[in-house]
Amino acid sequence: GSRRCRRLRSNREIPGVLYGGDPNLGILSHDPANTIFLKTPWNLLQRELVLYHHHFESRVYDLTIYQSPDDTDGMLHRVIPRDMQRHPVQNKLYCVNYLRYFPGRPIKIPIVYINEEESPAMKRGGFIAPVSRYLECVVDEGVPIPERVNLECTGLRLKDVVRMDRIIIPDGVKPSKRVDQDKFLVGTVFGRRGSVADADDEEE
Repeated sequence: GSRRCRRLRSNREIPGVLYGGDPNLGILSHDPANTIFLKTPWNLLQRELVLYHHHFESRVYDLTIYQSPDDTDGMLHRVIPRDMQRHPVQNKLYCVNYLRYFPGRPIKIPIVYINEEESPAMKRGGFIAPVSRYLECVVDEGVPIPERVNLECTGLRLKDVVRMDRIIIPDGVKPSKRVDQDKFLVGTVFGRRGSVADADDEEE
């Protein structure tokens, strides 16, 4: 941390940068002038982290940038938090950057399990050992950005491999081109061998 960053942190403000392009605002990502150093009040960031935990970096926020103390209007940017860093020893929030967001830009959406009680394995203590916790999606313009995509757990048994076909994707949302839908793996169902395996055998 530079002297400037240390001064901000001592005033309970977290340094970061705003970067990336936004064609809606005519902002080009390769222009260095469009990378802006900024500061965010610590209490606002802490509130969002308490509410959303590790989903914080998958949410889209409206961020207003003021160019000077006399600027009363500011410029509004839609952003996704990126590259959040904490102090390696004290675990204090150290830095939060922001990527400009626009409709069509891929965004990672958390995968949330539903109907776990309808899974013979999971209702007896089994669990999904995750490979992927997020699904990278593209959201159409005018469509609300979902806070999560649901994964249907009904019928899951021990050692089942959980794939893309169990994810419920809302209208106007689709996996990004970087997602190989044939190979995308959410995880595998594991559990206590004695209880889960025997219970599955009984139901077959």
